[in-house]
Amino acid sequence: MLRIGDDHGWHFVNGAWEDGTDGLMAVPEPFRRSDGLGLQGHHYAFCTRLASRDVRARFAFRLTGHSDAGIILRAADEAHFYLVHFPNCGQGSRAQHFWAAFSKMDETGYLRCIKMELVRRVPSNSGLWLTADVRLIGNKLTVRVGEHGVFEAEDDSYAEAGALGVFAVGRADLRQIEVESQPERKFVWDASIKQPTNWFHPCPKTPALWQKPGDLVRLPDGELLLAYSEQDPPYSGKSTHWATRSRDGGRTWSPPQPHAVGQGGDQWLPTRLHLTPGGRLIALMCLDDGFMVAESEDAGHTWSAPQSIEVGPKPKHLKKMHIGPQAFVNCRDGSMMLFVYGGCDLTAEDLGIHTWGALHCQAFACRSTDDGRTWSPPVNVDRASFPIDAEPVEGNLDLTEVCGAEMGRDGHLMALVRPVYSPWMWETWSKDGGATWSPCVRGPFPGYATPNMLRTSGGAVLVAHRLPSMTVHCSRDDGHTWDEGTLIDGAIWVMGGMVEVEPDVVLYVYFDSHESLMRAQFIRVTREGLVPLRRS
Repeated sequence: MLRIGDDHGWHFVNGAWEDGTDGLMAVPEPFRRSDGLGLQGHHYAFCTRLASRDVRARFAFRLTGHSDAGIILRAADEAHFYLVHFPNCGQGSRAQHFWAAFSKMDETGYLRCIKMELVRRVPSNSGLWLTADVRLIGNKLTVRVGEHGVFEAEDDSYAEAGALGVFAVGRADLRQIEVESQPERKFVWDASIKQPTNWFHPCPKTPALWQKPGDLVRLPDGELLLAYSEQDPPYSGKSTHWATRSRDGGRTWSPPQPHAVGQGGDQWLPTRLHLTPGGRLIALMCLDDGFMVAESEDAGHTWSAPQSIEVGPKPKHLKKMHIGPQAFVNCRDGSMMLFVYGGCDLTAEDLGIHTWGALHCQAFACRSTDDGRTWSPPVNVDRASFPIDAEPVEGNLDLTEVCGAEMGRDGHLMALVRPVYSPWMWETWSKDGGATWSPCVRGPFPGYATPNMLRTSGGAVLVAHRLPSMTVHCSRDDGHTWDEGTLIDGAIWVMGGMVEVEPDVVLYVYFDSHESLMRAQFIRVTREGLVPLRRS
């Protein structure tokens, strides 16, 4: 039975753990929300004197809305190990999805997913104690969760004996950790190797204010324009709106200036900035009574008076049309796509989002062929029909925020849609520039809070989402196949902006987990995978 107070010796990342009652091993409350130096909110405890190759570990764990917990295996140091973990987020648990993952940490400071799978027959309800029986024998991992859940994976990356440990994110707990193994007496823990820090704060100001980055735009002369808001307290306080600029590809930023474009709607519907195919810098405002657009002819320093634009008519049953984290897609033929979504007025007043199946939502695409001056009526991105050849009916009611990109090989548009209840994102394609869309299918991976889909000049397609933590998936063949995902930070919000600043080098600016200063990092896309690029 592992205990922090035993004689095995411990090495901690992001704060020392402590023992509790009934075999509890926990991150002390003051540390749970600490930033640390690596992945935000990730806490690791390595039992450095208990090293083995083949191991069986049995333990109990408890998850809450945005949390993760698991067991560390074969750790050579704090930057090279396997991790068996059970990631959770609010959307996943309320939709009754339980996930298990097998990942590996390497010298980049990224957690690379080897395999993540929806484990059936296991509850995801917040606060339940569940049991896990983990066995790693050779290259084969077998995990049993509770009485009925089974997860299996294989990998050959780390074959040598290494330290065992525990892992937690958010309000997650582990207890009664029992280990069976043949100890490796010759193992020596290398304390000199540390997890690197890949992120930085682009606009450090008062940490008491919650910085929420919006759109990140690369102007024709290469200057980057970032719009963001600051709010105090989170969720309910007054917001102020700012803009900052970078002339060195996002490495340094100018002092923020007030963002002069009018703001409308609630805190989750800020003004959206976009550079059109024709080179116009526009600002789209989503108001209670429709949409308005302002234009800037001096790179966003001054703006014209907002003018109403027609995006409609509003689809049947929709209460209101909203704009998701990604608003626009530019196409090579000069057209533009605008993605919108809205709740359908079909829910009984006494039912809410936590009642499975009670919330209904649909997603739509509008198309402009005159550089955003006029727009087509919204088209449902799920073109479902039954029976075959019959008049198409409205799409399914599980579609919310949309992210999309135009692919290079054939010019088709691919979109991934955040679900309300589906375990995976919904996937849909358009072969006619967004005028019509295919029937939605379950997508290649789960995901929530998708800020955007970006296709680099080298042909890589990136999508960031929430699960586990902040994970980025990459496709090298225009969305037909995808990698297993790379966890680049622990920030659960994920929303923000992504832009290519050099060939196959992407700057990503995003919310942090703790409603504080926004973060940014550079990601280089290589044939071997995603690697961080230090700002210096």
